[in-house]
Amino acid sequence: MGKKKTENDLDSEVFGEFDNKEGLEDLRKEEQKANASLISTSSPTSDDTSSEDLAERLSQELIEPQRDFKYLKISVEQEENGTEFYVHVIHQSHGFMNYLITKVLKCKGVEFAAYKNTSLEPPVMYVRTDGSKEIKNILKEALKLMRIDWKGMGNAVSQIKS
Repeated sequence: MGKKKTENDLDSEVFGEFDNKEGLEDLRKEEQKANASLISTSSPTSDDTSSEDLAERLSQELIEPQRDFKYLKISVEQEENGTEFYVHVIHQSHGFMNYLITKVLKCKGVEFAAYKNTSLEPPVMYVRTDGSKEIKNILKEALKLMRIDWKGMGNAVSQIKS
């Protein structure tokens, strides 16, 4: 009988080892900088900060314009066979990745798609295609499907009467 595969074995089969891949180190550094800036802006700098000062600072942060997520930061790596891709998605949550995967799986030409999200590295999506479409077009199609859902949700909410 064969040896039962562990979760780590399956992860390495699907996602491979990324430590030596070009560009991933830059993504890690960028993610660490973003996390450090979030920590530094959300914690008081001194112990003598009064609760009024803290409340004022937090209310000011709410007034300031938030980051615009008009563009999705990704890095795509293609395997040698040309039909398997690793898509590194920067600054996105587990919820977003789960939703994105559901839309990628609905696109024509996709045979398999999964993602891995850890606190140590940016989320990584693995996509295997049949070769009939480019990965860029698959991702664009998935994002179009997401926009259609969001527009439908906006229309439904606007019809609610109070």
